[in-house]
Amino acid sequence: VRREFDIVEFLSQNPGMVFDRERIYECVWGIDGEGDSAVISEHVRRIRAKLGPELAQHLETVRGVGYLWN
Repeated sequence: VRREFDIVEFLSQNPGMVFDRERIYECVWGIDGEGDSAVISEHVRRIRAKLGPELAQHLETVRGVGYLWN
């Protein structure tokens, strides 16, 4: 839950900017984070489920690039 909040916070503080999974991982977990940036997709899925349809529309996927808060 903490990481989900951190992802929403990071993206919402940079509205309209697209970030790839690696950059999001690096900014939320830190450069020394031990893990895989693939977890970002799973966290985004859970965030959208928790936000509901109306708020989830703000968390956009840019195919082949990453995610942005709009």
